[in-house]
Amino acid sequence: MIKSVNLIYYSPTGTSRKIARAIGDGLKVNNLTESDITFGNNNIESFSKDSLTVFVSPVYGGRIPPIFFERLGTLNGNGAMCVVVVVYGNRHYDDALLELKNEISKRGFLPMAAATFIGEHSFSKKEMPIAAGRPDHYDIGMAEHFGKEVMDKITSVSNPGELSVPGNYPYKEIKPKQSVAPTSTENCCSCGMCIESCPTHAIYTDESGEIKTDVDKCTLCCACVKICPNEARVFDSPFTKFLYENFSERKNPEFYF
Repeated sequence: MIKSVNLIYYSPTGTSRKIARAIGDGLKVNNLTESDITFGNNNIESFSKDSLTVFVSPVYGGRIPPIFFERLGTLNGNGAMCVVVVVYGNRHYDDALLELKNEISKRGFLPMAAATFIGEHSFSKKEMPIAAGRPDHYDIGMAEHFGKEVMDKITSVSNPGELSVPGNYPYKEIKPKQSVAPTSTENCCSCGMCIESCPTHAIYTDESGEIKTDVDKCTLCCACVKICPNEARVFDSPFTKFLYENFSERKNPEFYF
């Protein structure tokens, strides 16, 4: 019997957080905690076998961002059950779900279920929207339904088999990041919201008061672009047009048990 649930998510733009919380609502347990690792480890501790942990990560280039695992620290599942979930920007999640399942298993967790959801792509723009506004009302409803199904499966299955999810190993190669990052335009009012939103602390104010970005620290999550109240943070990439022209057709969540 599951006595407690912990949601662990990395969510620079808020999409993974929305999905995690909706799944939590569907699980319907009294003892539910959240561990937002977007800005740090958040002092996550090991969990007992009567707990359920829900891991939710965004997908970057078909893989789990390395920072997700770094922020987990030395987390040990001690044989506790878990659910693994990825949120991708409407292109494809490639090997990310398999990678998350395998890596979490290595940390001593027992994956019972998995799911993929869609969130607005980091590179989405008003003139070239890519899954704009997602997760939407339908996605949130599906996430709650998934949570309910997870709890139903756990309470009805005594000897669960190996969880099978899509993906390939060796995983898709992580391409070297180009030396680019979002920049501030003349509309910048130096409010500092971009600095506060950056999960890797790549944005700072220099001695002259101008906002700068360390391109080596930037992961192109574009949280700063989406949070800027004056639309003064911009990121222009030819990949945005490619995604808009080839991956605008709506994709739906997938569940695995």
